[in-house]
Amino acid sequence: MPATQHVTQHASHANPRREQRRATRRREKISRNAWTTGAVLLILGLLLILTWPEPRVEISGPARAGQPMPDFALTDLDGNSVRVSDYLGQPILINAWATWCPPCRAEMPDLYTYYLNHQAEGFVMLAVNAGETSSPVKEFINQMGFTFPVLLDPGKAVLNQLGINSFPTSILVHRDGIVAEIHTGMLTTAMLETKGAKLLAP
Repeated sequence: MPATQHVTQHASHANPRREQRRATRRREKISRNAWTTGAVLLILGLLLILTWPEPRVEISGPARAGQPMPDFALTDLDGNSVRVSDYLGQPILINAWATWCPPCRAEMPDLYTYYLNHQAEGFVMLAVNAGETSSPVKEFINQMGFTFPVLLDPGKAVLNQLGINSFPTSILVHRDGIVAEIHTGMLTTAMLETKGAKLLAP
């Protein structure tokens, strides 16, 4: 009888230890699986970033005065695709700018005033941001209350192909799609009135 009691007591002590070892192994297995899954997801994410195609830039070359304006499409602040050729038949001012560019910020109110004054005549202003994400651009545009279309060129692929590498730069395009002028530097109110009058002429 004492021997039987000894065996029973030994088994009762052994079972909790076995359960503890099993629980430990289960936790280790779950942890290994979690690490493996995380590593796989990380690798897949990196592969996706590296292989994700950049938006195709449909453009025929640099912009030149007296030549047709190269067509391109970029995304606006609302995520819509905007194409220059959509405005064929209207006078267009394409302004290359950035929030970190003091002259760009300084001329923007004058550009906006001119845009508002001549919008009814079909005048179009497309503000193409150079190399920034939507967040700082939206913040600046909303703060200033501007309502003209703002297009994002985060990699500056379009601006580079247009031959624009200094800011601000404005491309003035006639109704027939021919580039009237490429102006580098700030546009004053007086300059806008003079240059804009040529664009607005029928």
